Amino acid sequence: MTRGIPALAIGDLLLRWVSELGSGRLRDLRTSVRSVALGRGIDCAPGAESRWVRDLAALGYLDVDWHRDWWSVAPSVLTRLPHSDGLAVVVGRRTASFDRALIDAESWATLIRVANPATPGDIPVPDTILLRYEDPACLPDDARWLDCAFTPCAALQLAELLPEIEEGPLAAPPAPDNAFTVQRFSLADGRYEPTALYAADGLYRWRGADWSLLIQVRRGDAWRTVEHEVGVYLELAGRISVLRWAAEPGAGRSLTGSLTCDRAAPLPPLHSRAAVLCSGLRPRADRTARTVSYDNVPLQVAERIATSLRQRLSDMSRKDHG
Repeated sequence: MTRGIPALAIGDLLLRWVSELGSGRLRDLRTSVRSVALGRGIDCAPGAESRWVRDLAALGYLDVDWHRDWWSVAPSVLTRLPHSDGLAVVVGRRTASFDRALIDAESWATLIRVANPATPGDIPVPDTILLRYEDPACLPDDARWLDCAFTPCAALQLAELLPEIEEGPLAAPPAPDNAFTVQRFSLADGRYEPTALYAADGLYRWRGADWSLLIQVRRGDAWRTVEHEVGVYLELAGRISVLRWAAEPGAGRSLTGSLTCDRAAPLPPLHSRAAVLCSGLRPRADRTARTVSYDNVPLQVAERIATSLRQRLSDMSRKDHG
């Protein structure tokens, strides 16, 4: 008799749904995700649906093109976690048939399901599925049994490919009719603030003629399109360092630790994915300290992320030791 698939929690249910759907318009996805979450009794704070999409992209489940307003589910992949003592993570598409394959895999593999803690006001994300292995040479075969691709270590590979951030293509400045919506990002306060003047260099956002949100940086007389996260780090470059790394305690763990950034300066999508795939887990948010921390991040990955973001990485481990 074929075993059934267990009832799914809201985060896994939403992943199942987007996996079966495949792709679509981003605005439709956000609307539907929020509607489902509210229908399941989730108290969604403003922007929870957008944060959910960003979390799933960082966890390796979705590929998102924010400029084209398009998303697609990522292919199913088995990949090793760096310096993790024999753990690999399953990311990407998780359809009903793939869940059945995971259930069947419990007869020949050790699978560990880890719940990602839900942050108040946010929509829960799926549980992380880890596979314990003894011989890494067997992982390609394990991936074939699961009917998914295999990547030796996605975190390390992605970190090596991160380019140095830069401004995007030239764009039109705010139109006079929309000048009343212009806001400038404040490094001191970590948020956009209304401004009547936008002649100075900086990171700005405003509403376009169709009321879509536009984000650009001004450099001299030139305006250039940019993603919000990239724009923030362009503003921080050479001024403020917001990336910190601290080694884990314990013998043999001095080169692996936690990467922390200020909540007002979130990592751009690709950088966040490189950091998340070091553990396969959603980053930890500290609302009191207003920080976000990524676990099991090798020092080399943290340094590559910092270099790409034009940041100087602060090594808190060395400070602790004087």
